[in-house]
Amino acid sequence: MNHISIEGMDGVGKSTVCQLLAEKTGYTFVTKPLHYLTDSDDSKDWPNYFRARDIANNSENRDFSAWFYGLGLIYSYERFKNQNIITDRHIVSNYCWSGVPSNMDIFDLLIKKLGAPTLTVILYANEDTVRSRLLKRDLTDSDLKRVDKTEKVYERMISFCELKHFPYIVIDTSKLNPEQIVDIILKKMEVL
Repeated sequence: MNHISIEGMDGVGKSTVCQLLAEKTGYTFVTKPLHYLTDSDDSKDWPNYFRARDIANNSENRDFSAWFYGLGLIYSYERFKNQNIITDRHIVSNYCWSGVPSNMDIFDLLIKKLGAPTLTVILYANEDTVRSRLLKRDLTDSDLKRVDKTEKVYERMISFCELKHFPYIVIDTSKLNPEQIVDIILKKMEVL
């Protein structure tokens, strides 16, 4: 099984890149894997999944959110075993938003169970670019409140990859279209 994980802030083009990369490679595109347990496959809004996600995200207990997303990672590996997959976020994002010094054992256990993705791709854009893209998407986008954390988020993602020895690349998407980004990823995949 090969696994390409696409990570980054909202607004950097993760979903678009995942879909295009899946088309070009024949890999299965996986996003929000727990929705398969909570909503029908043909549902586009996944109301039950989003209710559970919001509870996890709003919990003060970072262990709870880390385990919620960790369960999704474990489930995706079980559901798509023996398939090559591309994920819209994975363990790096989980750590970035839920990781605190007291719960590193959760991430260590997830890595022990799942291993590292074949390649983690961190899609980067600076704060102004992210804000601009989110505003084009929706003037009331709830992700706008996190834009000021952009640089800190990328520092956490990169430091986690380095600490855990994940193969990773960072791609600045500010001046690239999705096809150019996918071409960079495909070239990197050739040498893995």
